[in-house]
Amino acid sequence: MLNRFIAAVINGELGSVEDQGIVFTLKEFKSVFHDIKTDYINSFLPAATIEPGRETLTRTKYLFRISKGVYRVHPDLFECTDETPGST
Repeated sequence: MLNRFIAAVINGELGSVEDQGIVFTLKEFKSVFHDIKTDYINSFLPAATIEPGRETLTRTKYLFRISKGVYRVHPDLFECTDETPGST
């Protein structure tokens, strides 16, 4: 799922580029991943969210919850790619 998530952000299918990085809503997320019919879709975002007060990325935590239903992607998630998210 992580690879598919990254691809959706890089391809501009999910999120928008803002001053603070890539931001997306829960509604947008569910729209992009509408084909996933299991409860996994509901657990993906909470499991990928960095705890309040932390700033560093881990292998499984790479999103900031900035308000209810709104998430920001940690910028370091893309440092291994040659593409800029939202550039295509």
